[in-house]
Amino acid sequence: MSEHDHVPPRDNPEVAHERSDVNIQLVLVFGGALLAVALVVHIALYGLLEYYNRGAGRAPAAASAPAPLDEPPPEPRLQVAPRADLARMRAAEEKELETYGWVDRDKQVVRIPIDRAMQLLAERGLPARKDAGGVKAGGQLQGESR
Repeated sequence: MSEHDHVPPRDNPEVAHERSDVNIQLVLVFGGALLAVALVVHIALYGLLEYYNRGAGRAPAAASAPAPLDEPPPEPRLQVAPRADLARMRAAEEKELETYGWVDRDKQVVRIPIDRAMQLLAERGLPARKDAGGVKAGGQLQGESR
């Protein structure tokens, strides 16, 4: 080791830390007060927890009378078997789509199966108006000359 590796600190009274920036005593008092408040809150919460635990051991209040079984429960009612309900609904829709039946007897409106309706549509085509949106026979627009 050389002499220059270990140099004793210089005694310089002009160089020092600031003593006026932080009031150490006030910081310690604040920290102690914060600790005391936290301790009081924890003790109060422990007491409240014990109070509720003692109350839980008491007998429960008498139950009210059950609702009569012949009345349906109030709205909204939940599905008991949603898959069965969906299967029933789809079966009813399929029956409606695959059978003949009346839609409105008074107006003489019927329904026919989809397959038969597609056959009839393919055979007969779609009904067209005589004046279909300004197009004359032959595909010419009205008012257009060739």
